[in-house]
Order: sequence, then structure tokens, then C-alpha cells
Amino acid sequence: MKAKKIAATGLAAAMSMAVLAGCGPKSEVATTTTVTIAFDTDMSSMDNSVATDGSSFSMQMMGLSGLLALDESGTPVPDLAESYDVSDDGLTYTFHLKKDAQWSNGTPITANDVVYSWHRLVSPTLASEYAFILDTMHVVNAADVIAGKKDAKELGVEAVDDHTVKVSLSLPCSFLPSLMAFPPLFPLNEEYVTSQGDQYALSPENMIYSGQYVMTDWKQGNEYTFEKNDKYVNADEAKDKADTVVFKFIQDTQAAMLSYQNGDIDAVKLQGEQVDQYSSQEGFTNRLQGYLWYLSINFNNPVLQNANLRTALSYAVDREAIAKDVLKDGSIAARGFVPSEFATGPDGKDYVDTAETLTEYNPDKAAEYYKKAVAELGKDVSFTLLFEDTEASKSVAENLQAQLQKNCPGLTVTLDQKPKKTRLQLMNSHDYDIGLTRWGPDYADPQTFMDLVTTTSTYNQGSYSNPAYDALIAKAETGEDAANAEARWKDFQEAEKILVQQDHGVIPIYQNGGAMMINPKVSGIRFHSGGVDDYRWMVVSQ
Repeated sequence: MKAKKIAATGLAAAMSMAVLAGCGPKSEVATTTTVTIAFDTDMSSMDNSVATDGSSFSMQMMGLSGLLALDESGTPVPDLAESYDVSDDGLTYTFHLKKDAQWSNGTPITANDVVYSWHRLVSPTLASEYAFILDTMHVVNAADVIAGKKDAKELGVEAVDDHTVKVSLSLPCSFLPSLMAFPPLFPLNEEYVTSQGDQYALSPENMIYSGQYVMTDWKQGNEYTFEKNDKYVNADEAKDKADTVVFKFIQDTQAAMLSYQNGDIDAVKLQGEQVDQYSSQEGFTNRLQGYLWYLSINFNNPVLQNANLRTALSYAVDREAIAKDVLKDGSIAARGFVPSEFATGPDGKDYVDTAETLTEYNPDKAAEYYKKAVAELGKDVSFTLLFEDTEASKSVAENLQAQLQKNCPGLTVTLDQKPKKTRLQLMNSHDYDIGLTRWGPDYADPQTFMDLVTTTSTYNQGSYSNPAYDALIAKAETGEDAANAEARWKDFQEAEKILVQQDHGVIPIYQNGGAMMINPKVSGIRFHSGGVDDYRWMVVSQ
């Protein structure tokens, strides 16, 4: 009998039941569950060595697993690895893989899959924007391999045997276990990936899977379907999790909410007036996310190299108004380049609470510094503000345009809306003036933000460069303060002050709120302020 989808919950967590026909006793009822999630940004790539965005990472985590995963509290726990050891000096991590782990095609998952994945990530030929993450972890020779100065074989990752991976570091890295749950570091099967050539990860048929689900349908720009992987090494532990998960790409928040009300979607983001409208209803939830939205300045543009102009732009932005009056989703004004409620310092306090507030709204100063910039440049300024095609980004960009032009008389800001994938491509190729962009933390440490804009960072889209900033970051990450938690924290805060308050190398705008409606019968979504939101663990109550 074909399973029938019923709306017993009134929402999209549908339960399908099949029973035997005939005169005899009824068989035991078998129940399958489907959960549908609305995303307002599309998935850009299923290649975990290439993707850089949260939507892609969340979907990759459905079908791919890491050596470790993050539990509900964000603590690393075993996934493909059953355990790991750390040397007394913190320079060697040894991971022991589960011997029965296999890919969805039946091929065993081995230590060589980890080595190949990491070699691929740092390959100068691939030029992955996440290559830097291995250098961030202090993996031996990572920087030289990324720069093409050494062969990948000299990277500090080794397959001791089929089920043992040894990682060698030049300095201790306390957050390394958390990064084992981050998609760019997930194992890949070399034989399969190379056999697919340039078609790898372009369709469900061009992938094999190591995780809890396999992708069964891919409608680009529309929806993506994942179903249980019976070869997942922890399949027995996943029996009660949703059988099918569908991600729908819906940019229109009103349309998404209507689908939720009609029972077609189980989780949807709220924005603006929707938050007030639904905040008292069952299923409403709100949280502060780790995403930090900011203006990325392209320093390759001679006009934007003018320090007085960048100072004027920063003073011209009323961040509180954007958070409270435009977004209304629990977002807050950015105080610096590191988000709140994200990283705890050696004193047990939030990083932001111990740092200075580095942003200020002051229209008078904005006008004053803009006037100085015009005098130096010899003309009024015009530039294009690039942003992606979500409702939130459009609303924020329009508000920024109005504020900047009002508070910097004579300034002209032209808006340029592009699909997110196109925006990223333009920014990665430095083909933009100013971009409204965001960064979501890969791990719970300020370093995940501060690394972005060092001179040599592969993700430094705006080509910001300041030797004093670089020196402080190097001192904190690999230099004399790397092993001193208190000094390291102070280095980051001093560097952040240079970046945001002195140079206005980036202009922080707001930190994302996470207002959502979630079907009350759906539980188990793991939201991580210092990692990727994880939808593998959803359970539907009957």
C-alpha cells in the first residue's frame, strides 16, 4: 500500500501509515515522518571543500559526517570516530575511527578519507576559501602547503592505519575538537570524488554519503530532499529521527509563513511585523544567532581607501534603528566585529562584555568626516552597495542607503541586488564597491572572525591590510601570547579596535536574531551560536 500523507498535526510533520488489508488481525502500524524546513537563502554547493555559507553547510551535514559532532550544548561527541587522544603537550591528536563505518555505496570509511579531504581543502589548485582553517588549527605545514611552497604530503595529517588518523600541530589548538564537526573537514572518498571529475556534488547521483541521510532530490532554487541512510554507522541511534527532511527555499517571508499556517512547512524564520504578530503563539522561539552582518569595504577602490570617508560611513549608520525598527527579529546592534553571547573569555565573561564598544551613531560627525573626504577627493562620492536577494537584506540595504545619503550630504549610494551565490562570487573576485555580508562562526572563539581580514587570509574579500593588525593576530594565534589565554584575549581586543574604530576596515551593522515558528511536534533542531545549525536530530512526536 502506498503511504498516505495525513495532516494529523495540522502542519507538515506528516505521518504516513500502512496497514495490511484483509479479514485477519491488523498488523502493527508503521509510522514514517517528514519534516520540512524553510530557508530564505539558497544552498550554493554540496561540495564541502568549496561551500562557504550556512545553508550549504546545514544541508551537507545531513548527508556527510565528521569525526565528531556537536551535542545539544555544543560539546564535541563521537560520530565517525569512536574516540580520540591528545598528547600531553597538546600538539598531537589521534582519532580512532569506528571500524564498521562505511559510505552509502558500501565502501569502508578509512583514515585515508580524512587525509584526502584535508589535502584537497588546502590544494592551491582547488583554491578553497576555507583552506585557511587548517592553518588556523596550527596543522603542521598548512600555511606553506596553501601557499604552494610545500607538497600536501607534508601536511600534518597522517593515516597511521585504516582506522587511525594522527594530526600534528605546531601549537596547541583548544577548539580543534569542535572543528571536527565542521563540514569542510569532513572525510571524502578519493576514488569516488576523482571518478566524478567536475561533476562531483552537482546532483544526488554524483555523491556518496557518510552521514545520517542521503540526498534523494535536488531542485536547485526550490527544494532539497534527504532520506535516511541505512548504511550510516550510527543508524540504530537515529531510528527515532525524522525519516525524510525537506529544505524549501522560500525568499518571501509572507509566503513562507502562509505555508507554515497551511501545514506545509514545520519551521520558518520570522521578520519585521511577523515577530509581533506571532510572538504569543505556540511554536514561537527567539534566540540570538552568532551571525554578524557588516559592510565589507573593497580597498581596491581608490575612493574607498580614503580614511575620512570610511569614518563618515560608520558614524552615519543608526544600528539600533536597523535592529529594532527594520528587522524586529531579535537582532541587536553590532558593538564590534565579534558577536555577543558567542565566546567566553578566560575570566568567564562574554568577550563583548569585556571589550570596548567600537561603533557609534553620530550624524554630525558623519557629515564632518564626509566633508573632509570630499575635500581630499575633490568631488562628491558615489558607490554601489551590493546585497543579496533576501527580504531582510533588501530592507537593511534600503535603510542603509537612506541613512548614508541623509547623514553624508552629497553622497550617492546605488543599490545592487544579486542572488546570494552571485553576490559571493562578485565579492570573492573583488568585483564590488561595498558589500552587505555576514560571517557565521565556525567555532566559539574570536579567532574565527579576526582571521577573516588578515592580509594573507583567503577570505579577505576587501583586501584590507594593516601590519599592526596582522602582528597582533599573529601574536595571539602563533606567537608569544598563543598559550596565554588572558594575553591572547587582549591581543584580539586591541586588534579589533584597530580594525573597527581606527581603520574602519569593516563596518559592523548588526547581529542576527533568530525569531522562528517551529511546529510544536518537532524537536531536536540543534542551533549552535559557534557552529552550524544541525537538522539531523529532529524528532516528530506522535
